[in-house]
Amino acid sequence: MAIFSRTKRVSDPLDDEAKARIFRHVGGNVTGDSPRLCELVQSFLEDNSDDGLQIFSDSDDSDLSKSCTMECSGVASEEIVKRAASGSDSDTYRNLLLDHVLRAVEAYSGLRSRNKSVFRDKVASFLRELGHDAAVCVSKWSSSAKLIAGSYDFIDVVYKPSDDDLTVMAVRYFVDLDFASEFEIARPTRQYARVLQLLPHIFVGKENDLRTIVRELCNSAKRSMKSCGLSLPPWRRSSYLQHKWFGPYKRKVGSSLGVMSLNSDAVSCRFMGFDDGAVNTRLFIKA
Repeated sequence: MAIFSRTKRVSDPLDDEAKARIFRHVGGNVTGDSPRLCELVQSFLEDNSDDGLQIFSDSDDSDLSKSCTMECSGVASEEIVKRAASGSDSDTYRNLLLDHVLRAVEAYSGLRSRNKSVFRDKVASFLRELGHDAAVCVSKWSSSAKLIAGSYDFIDVVYKPSDDDLTVMAVRYFVDLDFASEFEIARPTRQYARVLQLLPHIFVGKENDLRTIVRELCNSAKRSMKSCGLSLPPWRRSSYLQHKWFGPYKRKVGSSLGVMSLNSDAVSCRFMGFDDGAVNTRLFIKA
């Protein structure tokens, strides 16, 4: 009777003809003491139903949780990077410097693809002619257990609002002429691609903003590579990128390369009634 009871539960959805075909097919191959096929099926379902449901449920919840966490982290990174990359409207010197950098890039655009080193030197020289304390910085570091050796060139500009006030600290601005390319990775996710698109091709900003961008991009790159089953390459890790801009460096102020003659919009401060010693005879572009 027990066997019949289990068989009945399996075959309940079937009509009488289908039930008859099942029993005829199984009946000739089993003995009276052997369990029928439908009994085995029913027993398997009963024994594994709870465990199976629990396994699928846990897996789905885990995947959903990971997906939500990654999505939330990605959205947060987008907002943080957007703020850090855009700078502050109240930073008038940064906005002026950015305008001058863009003018220099346009003036020497022909060198950009042919010789990056010469192009960088020309832009730095152009900025110095406009009165900025600009220089090409060459950072270099040795390999260690967790870091591969490397070097990197960029431009920095040191700005001190007042030379007379000794309590005012100088501010260092970073100028990178090919900034976004330093964070490109293989097979980026759509989330990482959105973060990458927020980066300016030419970065001009303070150290705090640059550190924020490096931190967020490294974290986003790690999540992107992990989701694709890839390992983050050494040259995209935070320690490596930190050394590019914040490691030991040498500042090259002088250059044998000249700059183009300033146009009629450029005037010398000493012709405007300023003291030569106060402005160091630097040149400034009219607004």
